[in-house]
Amino acid sequence: MRYREQLSIILMRDNGPRRSFRLRRSRFFALVVFFASMPALCALLAWQCWLLWDENVTLRVNMQRFETDCQTAQATAERLENFEELLREEGVPGRDLLLRRLARAGGDAPAAEGGPAGAAGAETSPGAPNAGTPLAEGPGHEEFPAVDTGRVKVTNVQARALRGNALRIGLDLRNPESQKLLAGTVSATLVTASGQKHQLIFDPEDVGNFRISRFKRAVMISRVPEQYSLVNAQVILEVRDTGLLYRNIFAVER
Repeated sequence: MRYREQLSIILMRDNGPRRSFRLRRSRFFALVVFFASMPALCALLAWQCWLLWDENVTLRVNMQRFETDCQTAQATAERLENFEELLREEGVPGRDLLLRRLARAGGDAPAAEGGPAGAAGAETSPGAPNAGTPLAEGPGHEEFPAVDTGRVKVTNVQARALRGNALRIGLDLRNPESQKLLAGTVSATLVTASGQKHQLIFDPEDVGNFRISRFKRAVMISRVPEQYSLVNAQVILEVRDTGLLYRNIFAVER
C-alpha cells in the first residue's frame, strides 16, 4: 500500500450510509501536536494564573494598609487642627494647663503670648521634667513607664471606634530574632476621658495570642460596655510572654 498525499478518515454506521472526510497529512500531524502539547500549555497557564493571583493578594494587602495609614493621618490632622483652635480660644477650660504642659514638653504653644500662661509655665518649670518628657497622661513617667524591651517590634498601631460602642485594634508584630520562635499575648486596657479604666475582652478571647517567627498582622475587636465612652479615650497596649515585653498608650480614633 503506497502512501498518499491525503489521508482518509472513514466513519461508518451499522446499516447506514457511509460518509468519508478527507484530511491533509500536515493538518493531521498539526492536530496531533496540538493535543499532545495541551497538558504542558495548561500547566503553564495555571502557573501564570497563580502568579497573578499572588500579586493581586499582595497589592490588596498593601492598598488596605495605605488606606488605613491615610485615614490615620487624616484623623490625626483633624485632631491637631481642633486642638490648635482650642488653644487659640480665650477662656477655654484647661487652656492654661495645656499650655504649661506643652511648654514642659518642648512644644510650640500657639497662644503662648498670653501673660498668665507664660508665667504659670515659668513658675512650674523648676519642678517640671526636662524638655522632651511625655505628657503626664502618656507613658514615660513614674506612674506609667513606657516599656520596650526590643524583643518584639510593635508598629502600625491603630485603635478605632466602631458602631455599637465597639473598638477595633490593629497592629503589626515583628520578631527581631527570626531564628527563634516568639510566643505571647496582646492585651489592652481602655482609659476613658474621665479616667475610668476597663480591661478589654476580645472576641474571640484568644485572638490576642500570637506565635510568630517573623511577622504577624493582628486585628482584635472588643465590645465595650455602654457606660464607658470612647470619645477622647485612650488604649493602653501591652505585649507579654512570661514577662512584659512592650507597653504604650494610643488614642482612640473615631
